[in-house]
Amino acid sequence: MHIRSDSPTTQHADKVMRLLQRVNAQVDPTKVADSSSPFSKMLVGSIRCVNAMQNSANREMEQLVAVDGVAQAEVFTSVQKADMSFRMLVQIRNKLMQAYEEINSIRV
Repeated sequence: MHIRSDSPTTQHADKVMRLLQRVNAQVDPTKVADSSSPFSKMLVGSIRCVNAMQNSANREMEQLVAVDGVAQAEVFTSVQKADMSFRMLVQIRNKLMQAYEEINSIRV
C-alpha cells in the first residue's frame, strides 16, 4: 500500500496555501506597515506544523505496512493527532474567510 502525495489532505493544504498567497497578494503593501506580521508568521508556521504532522503520519503508516516493528497504537495516535490538527486548521480558515467576507461586505 502506497500513500500518495496527492491525497485529499495534501490537496486541501495546498489549496489553503494558495488561498493565503492570493489574499496576501491582494493586500496593498502601502497600507500595511510590515507584510511579515506576527499573525501571518504564526499562521504560516501553523500550516507548516500541520503539514509536518501529516507527513509524519503518512511515513508511520508506510512503515506499519512495510515493517512489523512499528506499534499500531503509535501510528493510530499519530494519525489522530494529524487529523485533529488538520480539522482545526480548516476551522481557522473557515473563520478567517467568514471574517474576510464580513469586512468585504461593509459599505464605506
